[in-house]
Amino acid sequence: LRGYNGFDELATSFFSVYESASQEGWVFLMYRAIDSLPSWRAYFYFITLIFFLAWLVKNVFIAVIIETFAEIRVQFQQMWGSIEVTSGIEATNILQKADNSTLKLVNIGEKKKGVAPIIFLKIVQSPVFTKIMMIVVLANTIFTATIKHTHNEKLDKKNREFYHKIETLFTIFFDLEALLKILSMGFKNYFQRSIFIFEFMLAVGTTLHCVPSFYRSAFTYFQVLRVARLLKSIPLLENFLSKIFGPGKKLGSLILYTMCLLLITSSISMQLFCFIKGLEQFETFPRAFMSMFRIAMNDGWTEVMYSAMDEVFEFGIFFLCLTALFFIFFHLLTNSIVLSLFVAVILDNLELDEDVKTIKQLKTRGSSTETQQKLPWRLRTFERFPDHPQMIELSHLPHDFIIPKIRNSFMSQFLNQDNIYSYSPELSMNKYNKKRTVRTLHKPQYRSIGETMKRTAVNNIIRDASNQRLLSGDASQVNLASISDNKLSIFAQKNKIGLDRKNSMRRSDYRSKPVHFIHENGDIDVLHGRSQDDYDIKVFQYRKQQAELTRNQQEEDLRENHPYFDKSLFMIARESNFRKFCQLLVEARYNANTKDDLGQESKISRYKQGYKFLGLVTYLDWIMIFVTILSTVSMSFETPVNRIVDQPLLQIAEYIFVIFMSFELTLKIFAHGLFFTPKALVRDIGGAIDVVVFFVGLIFLCLLPRNVPVNSVAQFLMPL
Repeated sequence: LRGYNGFDELATSFFSVYESASQEGWVFLMYRAIDSLPSWRAYFYFITLIFFLAWLVKNVFIAVIIETFAEIRVQFQQMWGSIEVTSGIEATNILQKADNSTLKLVNIGEKKKGVAPIIFLKIVQSPVFTKIMMIVVLANTIFTATIKHTHNEKLDKKNREFYHKIETLFTIFFDLEALLKILSMGFKNYFQRSIFIFEFMLAVGTTLHCVPSFYRSAFTYFQVLRVARLLKSIPLLENFLSKIFGPGKKLGSLILYTMCLLLITSSISMQLFCFIKGLEQFETFPRAFMSMFRIAMNDGWTEVMYSAMDEVFEFGIFFLCLTALFFIFFHLLTNSIVLSLFVAVILDNLELDEDVKTIKQLKTRGSSTETQQKLPWRLRTFERFPDHPQMIELSHLPHDFIIPKIRNSFMSQFLNQDNIYSYSPELSMNKYNKKRTVRTLHKPQYRSIGETMKRTAVNNIIRDASNQRLLSGDASQVNLASISDNKLSIFAQKNKIGLDRKNSMRRSDYRSKPVHFIHENGDIDVLHGRSQDDYDIKVFQYRKQQAELTRNQQEEDLRENHPYFDKSLFMIARESNFRKFCQLLVEARYNANTKDDLGQESKISRYKQGYKFLGLVTYLDWIMIFVTILSTVSMSFETPVNRIVDQPLLQIAEYIFVIFMSFELTLKIFAHGLFFTPKALVRDIGGAIDVVVFFVGLIFLCLLPRNVPVNSVAQFLMPL
């Protein structure tokens, strides 16, 4: 490589690569390589180097240290088990029944009240009092933030007197708060809580700060620390900070270890380089400490290293290499390991126990949208309107009396349109029968519903047994939601849900038993670990199935009682051929069925990953993906000189994008509706973004602004 000697041999290449990986001055190395080689080669090499060696390796360090922490924690738990509280430590809180028949935690040695009447204690402990104090603290913070210096002695003196008076009023208010809490809670109970001790210190410090001789002195720090009380007003932030810092032992030990490492390395570096003339960074211990701290914080560490190497060069190449290795090793130790330890300790403090994780996961699953039995509010709007079911009149009946109108859904339970145009089995088999049909004297008598009744009885027995085993703790028999459940009729789904509720209510008095399973040799064992997690997953799937059936039932009720429900734009009927055609275009996709008749993965499909990828989205989405990529590539050719508004060639892709997107949105609206339908286009944030993107592109093509003023609507639309 001519013109740049950073990669002449292995040692120099290692030095250059590590300097670039530390993200300190790597751009200068890239510029030197650009001057010596084609620019694209230098860009490609250094950018990939930063991605893989700098970011990836640093995250690998953090991940390995976190994994080591987790393994150490598991080993300690296996060796010593759960650490219990020693008998010498007594509990400080007990549950006590309040006046409103609720339980609350009360200190054992806490008196009910102090010198003041009981009404003041209730006022101090009320949430309204706490909110008022937080509002006053916020007002004091905002008022303090308005302090400014104009460098005009007369005006600054006037402002100082004004701020001193207002600050005195705030201080008197907070002093009265502390005095009220002491009188109402008692002196001993007040100083048992750390937050009250902190408030008392602030009250005393700010009181001294309001003394004219101490104003704007070192006591000003107490006034500034009053902002820390705002953390109490946000419980989530307070809990988050307590989790990050933890008990203080871990972070304190790590900070102490880092300071000891800096002291040792600073002493070593001072002893190594203090005799060199012209190297001022290591002449004294404070300067050596600041230089090593600068290297540890990755702030211009290459400048310190180069200055030391320039002065050591006169002693020979051997000492020059040792100097470079010393600084590289220290930078690797501090920047990649010690700083990663800080991240690992903070993440370890945020790590929850396994039991707490399980409870949080179950609560999250229970409150997820998949297990909610209520419909979205956009569909529940129809429940506010009176029921108006669709009625039909049977006119083609050979009866003399008038039959009243009946529900269309009622007749659909007894009329299958697929059987109207089908032939009977006897007629369909006549063409294959060579013998002439013989008419019997007596027609065979049979019950047409016998087989159906048998199937229903067997299904009820299986469902009953599954519910019983589920409630007793068995994880092997849980009915999962299938596609066929959606094809059940209204009365069948209602009967199924009612039967499940009846069975669950009948066995609700059964206690939960341990989860057992039977080995092949007949031994009975208890489920542990992962099997119990599988049980929780199956229970979640069971609840998800029940919620899905309930939502489907509610949709069917709304579809039956409200004619405009599930109508696209309140005009296109549900069963119209035009809507079915639009649904066919919108939902068409490649069916990547990779399983055989036995439900196993086909060997041939293992080599057809492209077909699986093709079946991820519909054909319409694939078309829009390619059109979007085409539009993005076209926009990448825009420059300050070659703009879209001036080049008709660049406008072609924009017109194609808007036309195709209008076609896509129109098809989806005709097929599934816009807003008040179960599968509406704007049913989530993704659909709303699609509509916004379409209108932004349409407005841009209609306007095509050549002059974009500052703070105008056109400037707002350009980034969108």
